[in-house]
Amino acid sequence: MSTTKKSPAANDAAGGIASALTGYVADTYVLMAKTQACHWNATGPGFIGMHQLTEAQYKELFIAVDELAERLRALGEPAPRGLTAMLDLATLDELEGKVDVAGAYRTLADDNTKIAARARELAEAAEEAEDIATHDMLVHRIEVHEKAAWLLRSHVA
Repeated sequence: MSTTKKSPAANDAAGGIASALTGYVADTYVLMAKTQACHWNATGPGFIGMHQLTEAQYKELFIAVDELAERLRALGEPAPRGLTAMLDLATLDELEGKVDVAGAYRTLADDNTKIAARARELAEAAEEAEDIATHDMLVHRIEVHEKAAWLLRSHVA
C-alpha cells in the first residue's frame, strides 16, 4: 500500500488552517446567535415569514458550529471556549439595538455574504494545504451561506 506525503509547502500551510478555522467557527457561532436574536426580536410587517426562515437558519448553523468545532479537534486544536472567546475571534459583530424585519433581513444577508467569502478564502488555503476534509466542509458552507443570503435578500428586493 502506498502512502502519499504532503509537500513541504502543504505542511507549512496546514499549520495556519486550524487557526483560520477557529476564527471561522467563531463567526459561525456569532451568526447563529445573531440569527436567533432576529428570530426572537425583529418586529414589523412580514414577521412570521422572518420568524420561520430564521428558525431554520439558526438550527442549521447550530449543527454547522458543532461539525466545524469537531473538525478543529480532529486537526489537534481546541475549539473556542465561551462567548468572550467567540466574540474576540469573530469578524462579525453582535446584533445591537432594535431591529425591524427589513433591517434584520439586510443584516443577516450581509453577514452570510461576509462569512461565505471568509469560507472561500479558507477553502482555498485548505486546498493548498492538501486538507481535503476541511476544504470539502468549507465548500458546503459557502453554498449554505450564499443560499441563505439570497433567501434573505429576496425579502427586501
